Amino acid sequence: MRVHLLVVFLLVSSLLAGCAESDVVVEEALGCTYTDATNYNESAIVDDGSCVYPEPPEPVLGCMYADALNYNAAATEDDSSCRYPVVPDPIPGCMYDDAYNYDANATEDDSSCVYDSDGDGILDEFEEAGCTSASANNHNSSATEDDGSCDYDLDDDGVADWAETVGCTDLNASNYDAGATDANDGLCTYDYVMTLDEFLNAIDDFDNSTIAEPLLENASTVVRIWTVELVGEEEGIGNPNANTTGFEVYLGHDPQSEVLYERILIRMGTITIDQTTVQGPDGINYRNGNDVSGAWYYARDEVYEYENPFAEGEDDGPPDPDDEEALQEACDLEIDSTWASDWSVSSANGVHTATGSNGTFAATFVTLGDPPVLSSYRMEEIDGLVNCGMEVLDPADFDLSINANYPRTSITMLFENEIQEGEDPKTWTGEVSDEHFEEANLNEIEMRVVYEEDEEQVVVAALSLNQGTTSHTDDCYQWTLSWSDVNNDGYASTNDTYSVTRTDRVFGACSDDDEYRNKEFEVMFWDNWADLPVGGVFLPGFHLFAAISMIGIASLYSRRHNS
Repeated sequence: MRVHLLVVFLLVSSLLAGCAESDVVVEEALGCTYTDATNYNESAIVDDGSCVYPEPPEPVLGCMYADALNYNAAATEDDSSCRYPVVPDPIPGCMYDDAYNYDANATEDDSSCVYDSDGDGILDEFEEAGCTSASANNHNSSATEDDGSCDYDLDDDGVADWAETVGCTDLNASNYDAGATDANDGLCTYDYVMTLDEFLNAIDDFDNSTIAEPLLENASTVVRIWTVELVGEEEGIGNPNANTTGFEVYLGHDPQSEVLYERILIRMGTITIDQTTVQGPDGINYRNGNDVSGAWYYARDEVYEYENPFAEGEDDGPPDPDDEEALQEACDLEIDSTWASDWSVSSANGVHTATGSNGTFAATFVTLGDPPVLSSYRMEEIDGLVNCGMEVLDPADFDLSINANYPRTSITMLFENEIQEGEDPKTWTGEVSDEHFEEANLNEIEMRVVYEEDEEQVVVAALSLNQGTTSHTDDCYQWTLSWSDVNNDGYASTNDTYSVTRTDRVFGACSDDDEYRNKEFEVMFWDNWADLPVGGVFLPGFHLFAAISMIGIASLYSRRHNS
């Protein structure tokens, strides 16, 4: 179509221009009209088929797939040479990291995942719901997951099981428990009630009844024994207590620690003497006075021998109930079932009290438990001041132990057969009494010859008792001091003896009017352990107390008392 138009155009032009010019125009209008040809003629109107094209480039062969190991970005033609990485076999496993069996190495999930949602080590599929609290009454030992079903009030009484108190709810029982929330009356106990006949039979056969034996021997015990007597009446004395004498003895022991306790309290009118001794293997504690005004001291008895004050031996124990003199000194009365016509017995909370009177005196027995054991005994004049008795006390109220932190006091040395004889030579002799009860190492005690000078004590000669003998010469005399450990026990003890001999000097004797010659010399003993003279604080020993206390204890074993 284009050619035809061009021909038409040329013909018209030739008609209009003339023959010579038309030939030139037609020639210039022919050429290569394709822009991609190397001889493209932008002036040509009619392509004359002369176009020449460049030779195509040689293809670049190579792997044109980018995920291939040998990918060639410059390749223009894929030559099928691509090589790919070897794909490993898949590793099956659980690929979910919140699963119990998550496998970080797995490359292919195999649907094996299992779960432990609460992290208790038990898979969800094996969890068992229930009450897991061991304190609940519906505890399920098989349950692994608590479901909130625990019940802590088994009887549904509004009191949690842990707060329940099981006890006796019978008001008549001795162990009635007002605070019990769960009744168990099988636990109830009922106090023994002593009858009048049982009591009367007991005092008629006192020695063979349980009330005669307070069971003091093998347990820590303290007993109080007392008596109050009239000593005579004087006109013009308005205070009747001024005419009375009171005597109290506290006797105690702890068989485990082998400690003995003794307190003697004497009241004579308005005067009171109060002394306490606690003695054991670690020493002795003394007190003069009571808890308020008394002062405690510490001494030692290095050879302490414990003797149970309540143990009965061949020559020990309470006096014979038939010994009228002992019973007379004890309470001045004997008692049997016929002593009173108004005997009565009451029991409450395990305490049994029996009372009776003969018109002049009233008697009270208190026993405890089943079978009844004597706790106290009291005899008193009706409308009078005369009374006596015994009671078993709670040892927890007494300190049955030795305190070594009290101020030290010296040993009490008791001597007998002390004699001073002659003038030249002059001798002082004596021996340790059978009444001596404290013992100390010989090296702790010193025998001294002393005299007083300006209210001070001057030591002339001294002997440590463990040395046995020593001699000393002063301005006028020669002194020889000796101690004999008779039983060779190494202690200052019973029957040991001492002697001091004074003779005039052989050379350089003093004149008769010499001031030193006329000093008042004396023998004394010094306790180096306490740094005090012997006899610092004196209280009677237990051997003496035993003789006194047995008078009171006799009343416990008497079967009858009469006025």
